[in-house]
Amino acid sequence: MKRAALFILLIVLQSMLLMAIAQDSTVLPVNNKGFYVGGEVSTNGWGGNIRYIFNKTITLKTGIERLNLKHGLNFNESGVDFEADLLYKTGGIYLMADFNYTKNLYIVAGAAMNSLNPEIKGYAVSDLQYGDISIPASEVGEFIFTLTPSMDISPYAAVGFRSFIGAKERVSFNFETGLYYLGAPNVEIEATGLLAPTADPAHGQKQLIERQLSQYKFYPVIKFNLAVKLF
Repeated sequence: MKRAALFILLIVLQSMLLMAIAQDSTVLPVNNKGFYVGGEVSTNGWGGNIRYIFNKTITLKTGIERLNLKHGLNFNESGVDFEADLLYKTGGIYLMADFNYTKNLYIVAGAAMNSLNPEIKGYAVSDLQYGDISIPASEVGEFIFTLTPSMDISPYAAVGFRSFIGAKERVSFNFETGLYYLGAPNVEIEATGLLAPTADPAHGQKQLIERQLSQYKFYPVIKFNLAVKLF
């Protein structure tokens, strides 16, 4: 609830700021100004957005992105074979503004309610040999590792290129590359059987993994967008 309230407040404040800037801008209006609806593909997912071009300098945009991928993994640890699935989930709802400093080039500033949530689920598929003792795979256990950003709302900055297509220039094409700041990731571990101590905070495995991943605070983004002017 707090996250939603904060995001709504961000939308209101940024909208008020951009409206004020747009009204005071000395840049002459362009024929391309207006309301656009489009689709996009990026390293943060695919989705759609709406945008309003105020003038040659300022564009306000909001949209949603989603990406879900699944990849199988096989590995061996301490003589035991494991099978696992990497469930990669990312995307988010964003509010951003483009500030053109030339006809085609612009910088982007904004934020997103980021839904980055990769997860690895796995289980033992071979027995554990301990001397003359064989421990069944079912008793070795299963595990789930989940990563989440430490920041619910992630700031975003990028640079981009924009051009208009067609005789009446009612279609816009945008390409941009930038970064989300996520903060150091949080790690959650669940495990059963002989793997259960891995999930116990007293053993420090969670803290160790979080320290190893603490340097990965930024998420790179490459984005393509195609939008059509409605009015």
